[in-house]
Amino acid sequence: MVALVDVEAALTLFAEGIAGHYYHIKPVSEFGQRQFSLEDDQTAMAVDTVYVPDELDYPDPAAYRVLVMLQLGQKEFGTYRFDFEEARGRIPALSKLPTPDVRLRASDFTAFFSRVPHPGLLKRLFLACEEARITYRLLGRYPGLARHLDRYRTYRFSGTVQVDDVWDLIDAIEAVAKGAPRDSVDDGTGLAADALDALEHLDTDRADVYDAAELALELYLGCLPLLPPPDAFPEQMAELAVAAEDDALEWMQREARMEDWEESLDQIDQTLFLELLEESEVDAASAESLENATLRDENVAIRALSDERDNLKRRLDMERSSVRDALGTVTPGTRSYRYDEWNYLERRYLRHWCRLFEERLESDGKSDPAELKRVIQQHAASVMHQLEQIKPLGYQRVKRVADGDELDFNALMDARQDVRAGISPDERVYSRKDRVHRDVCAAFLVDLSASTDDPIEPPEPPPPMPDGMDVNLRDPYDDDFSLDLASPEDRRRIIDVQRESMLVMSAALERLGDSYGIYGFSGYGRDCVEFYVAKEPNEPFTQRTLDAIASMKPRRSTRMGPAIRHAATKLVSSGNAMKILIILSDGFPQDSDYGPERGDHEYGLQDTARALTEAQSKGVEVFCVTVDKSGNDYLKRMCPPHRYLIIDEIEDLPEKLSAVYQTLSGR
Repeated sequence: MVALVDVEAALTLFAEGIAGHYYHIKPVSEFGQRQFSLEDDQTAMAVDTVYVPDELDYPDPAAYRVLVMLQLGQKEFGTYRFDFEEARGRIPALSKLPTPDVRLRASDFTAFFSRVPHPGLLKRLFLACEEARITYRLLGRYPGLARHLDRYRTYRFSGTVQVDDVWDLIDAIEAVAKGAPRDSVDDGTGLAADALDALEHLDTDRADVYDAAELALELYLGCLPLLPPPDAFPEQMAELAVAAEDDALEWMQREARMEDWEESLDQIDQTLFLELLEESEVDAASAESLENATLRDENVAIRALSDERDNLKRRLDMERSSVRDALGTVTPGTRSYRYDEWNYLERRYLRHWCRLFEERLESDGKSDPAELKRVIQQHAASVMHQLEQIKPLGYQRVKRVADGDELDFNALMDARQDVRAGISPDERVYSRKDRVHRDVCAAFLVDLSASTDDPIEPPEPPPPMPDGMDVNLRDPYDDDFSLDLASPEDRRRIIDVQRESMLVMSAALERLGDSYGIYGFSGYGRDCVEFYVAKEPNEPFTQRTLDAIASMKPRRSTRMGPAIRHAATKLVSSGNAMKILIILSDGFPQDSDYGPERGDHEYGLQDTARALTEAQSKGVEVFCVTVDKSGNDYLKRMCPPHRYLIIDEIEDLPEKLSAVYQTLSGR
């Protein structure tokens, strides 16, 4: 038995190396979309994610590589680029079939399968032929896969397939297409020989998805005379009569089809631009030649082209929304990681319990970086005054060394006393100047939970209602007592001060020369912990960094444990001698499933405390800063002694934060 959690990290790197870009590897148990579902033993692809079974009843972890390769092969060798119109041109038998009605925006695969009376049977045969084609292409492109594939097939297929009727024939075709040995088919009737021979026609590096579709249709037409009447086997015949339209194959084809629509939309835009450009060059004489306001042919063509563009754009927008709902939202550049969680109730770690998604913070176009720049002038002087207390780069005299430019008189006196006492003296009696470098890397982890949207100062209560005054709540323009329904003037929020603090610290640390990273975290549920990167330690402070800090905004919940573990991992991998992690929050850790009971915060506190202890054991100096005035109740149980600070006046956060940093890094 092999569990995915044991090989997921290596499997993710393997998939990235094969595909050339990142793919999330997830168990099918994490697939939670609404349009369709996945079986526990199923493997599927959904845009940027490959779903595989949580466990495999197989002794070799390489089986997961085989499953992932089969999914990546569908993407690499054009399974999802299937176009029905091209299929009709390439498959002669298809053009002779009737054209039934299919639902609007159905996939091209649905249009193909619906051409026959038994679309379920055609789909089964196509999937078998396509898997055989993909396997042949993979073995040709990646010969090293052969040994893993052979072992997996040997373990997966055992025994024989007895062919006595059409149902056995279909099973035999599927088994051989999936890798069962040809000699495992006991074809006593002679029905399977020609069909199995036909599968070998796909063993060429030029075979594409249309070759698999043509062979599937050929096999279908061969099976059709062998099918019994519908009333003879009602259940089996009912399955063959329906092809599921809502599955990963159909939706992935629709996702790939959108790329063609986007190209068509770009071409229309270019053509429309050229038409309008030519129209603008028409001279006045031509314009005056119009009679009775009749549109010229050019105007008619431009209007028709514009209507076509609008219709295609609406169609594309609707399709994009449907695909996103079925396959999930894709965030380019996002990577996922698994982390343990401490269950204090059972006194054990829940292995790979949380999934953390790391993504870049990008400008949302709504924040004003210029406003943040003005904040630097307000706080920079006091912050820099504190950080200037840290000893700068320079030379420091090192004493008690074996050679140097001066004698160390204290060491020399100690050595003389040792000689008089009959003890072998220490020969390190010199001193020298060595250049000292500040080898510091800091990470600032900012809480981006929804509560950071709260104003710094609570709103004033509404004025009391006059005695005997009746207010018509449905009439905001009541002359007697008008309610102010307008939104209140924007107040400074907790997130505003947090952003300003990060910007001030960035400006100060840039001058100090220390390496630092700025991150935010939020999320909802253990399978969706969000970790946002505004700046990595090895990156310079640029306009992009400023825009990223400005785009920090309140999001969802506060699952601190995985975020702390991920930040600590980054610090450890930096290789710096001193590693500092400062967590900036506005409350205690909480999430929808952070513990067995949603209202019980003890579980989150215990997991966060364990995460902080883990970080310290790795050599990371941790410190928690909160603006929650009641934070002492839980911080003293969550944080190490003297490693937390409660800010009474949130406007003092930049100065307090710099003082904390000076204390941690300047000793």
